[in-house]
Amino acid sequence: MKCGIEMNAAFYRGYLIDDRRVTPHMAALATIVALWFLVYLIGCFAPLAKQPAPTAGTQWSALATRR
Repeated sequence: MKCGIEMNAAFYRGYLIDDRRVTPHMAALATIVALWFLVYLIGCFAPLAKQPAPTAGTQWSALATRR
C-alpha cells in the first residue's frame, strides 16, 4: 500500500518535462537564434547600398506619370 507522499509524487511526476522531447526543440531554437544573429551581423557590417541621387523630374511612382 502506498503512502500519501508516494501517491502525490506520482501525480506531480506526470507534469515533469520529458528530456527526450526537449532536445529537438532546443536544437531548433539554437539554430534559429544563430541564424538571426548571423543575419544581424551581416546587416551591421555589410556596406550600405548607395541610394540614387534624386533629380527634379523623377517621380516616385510609375502611376504618377500616367495621364
